[in-house]
Amino acid sequence: MRGMLVRRPLSLRQKMVLAMGGLVLVLGLAGTIHARLTLSNISNDELDRRALAISRGLESPATELLLTNDIFGLYLRVNEITATNADVRYVVVFDSSGDVRASSFAAGLPAGLRSSNPVQTSDPYSLTTLESSEGSVRDLAYPIQGGRVGLIRLGLTKKPIESRVDRLTFNLLGLTGLALAGGLAASYFLGTVLTRPLSGLAAAARAAGRGESAPQHELYAHPEVGQVAVAFDNMTRELRERDEERTQLLAKVMTAQEDERRRISRELHDEAGQALTSLLLGLTHLEQSVAEDDARALLAELRVMTTEAMDLTRNLARELRPSVLDDLGLEAAVGRYVADYGKKQRLDTDFHSGGFGVTRLRPETETALYRIAQEALTNVARHAGASSVNVLLERRDGKAVLVVEDDGCGFDVSVVRGSGSPSAKLGLLGMEERASLVGGTLAVESRPGSGTAIFVEVPIDGGADERDAHPDS
Repeated sequence: MRGMLVRRPLSLRQKMVLAMGGLVLVLGLAGTIHARLTLSNISNDELDRRALAISRGLESPATELLLTNDIFGLYLRVNEITATNADVRYVVVFDSSGDVRASSFAAGLPAGLRSSNPVQTSDPYSLTTLESSEGSVRDLAYPIQGGRVGLIRLGLTKKPIESRVDRLTFNLLGLTGLALAGGLAASYFLGTVLTRPLSGLAAAARAAGRGESAPQHELYAHPEVGQVAVAFDNMTRELRERDEERTQLLAKVMTAQEDERRRISRELHDEAGQALTSLLLGLTHLEQSVAEDDARALLAELRVMTTEAMDLTRNLARELRPSVLDDLGLEAAVGRYVADYGKKQRLDTDFHSGGFGVTRLRPETETALYRIAQEALTNVARHAGASSVNVLLERRDGKAVLVVEDDGCGFDVSVVRGSGSPSAKLGLLGMEERASLVGGTLAVESRPGSGTAIFVEVPIDGGADERDAHPDS
């Protein structure tokens, strides 16, 4: 859909990095949460045990001091507990009637503290968590001698425990971050190590697609990828050998085709042409010797038909294998074909050539370029709807260059190559095959409504690739 963003698939290395990062992150966070909850529970249990231990340690002296009514001594013991235990926020001692006999609160008992943690008669003590301005406080209500003597209220702040739990959590999160960074780096390195051979194989596959040879001997040492590399090299070698066999076979087929064209053209020109010439002469002689008007008219009509048959045979022989290509060379043959093509198709044609001089190209090179020009002009007549055609044939920088350009309707080259009409597709493939058989290249430039240009370049050796243009050479 137009305007929609195309999501590119993730590479193997990216998938490995994401998988490793996700795994480390999930395990790290899960471990941190579990450790935090576990440590909080353990710390709370430890805090409760400390509260009970302190209260039990205070129970005996408080019993004696309450029974002897030694309020000052009880006050000293309460202050001693708060002074020697940093997490103890308050200690309050009640007598059996519920009156406060000693307290660490200088301004008196806070409102609501007395009734905030009641103790059932059947319970040895009561623990609860209270919220204060300093945070959570673990409050213990501990009856003295079962409540017969009094009650101890002890409050321990949870802030030190929470600080330790938070510190441990931050440490674990830091370790998770370090593990995440290390895991990402390790997975990136591992992904690079694993995908580098695959990238080499992908590059070799692209090179093989271009017809180039790129053996992957350096990958043979890899245990798993080496097997793929060996199989890939064997496959490319077999494909290259088959392609060479196909090319040789195609060259032989085209050579045999041109030989057969030459033979048929010669027979049409010599045998059929001579027979038609003899028939024409005989009809002319009969026309001159017959006196009846009806017979003379019939003979004249037969003579005209014979002349047309001779012209048709001559044109057919020229189309099959123009003698001018063998006698005068590529430049003259293409020039004559372009001129005849313009007259036949009623198009404005323009032919330019240069650089050939008196030298001739190899016969297979001349034949290939001539047939490419012929096929290109045939495609113009069939598909382009053009009004003019320009043909350029010249020799430059050790290459024979052929350009056929029209002002027709043009076409989308990728569409025609992919799923275009069979005739147009086969025409392009045929021209490309002929160019490749003589070591050349063919390029097509076209856009709908902008005409078409075909560029062909064929290398010339300069020695063995050429021969003298004179017929007796």
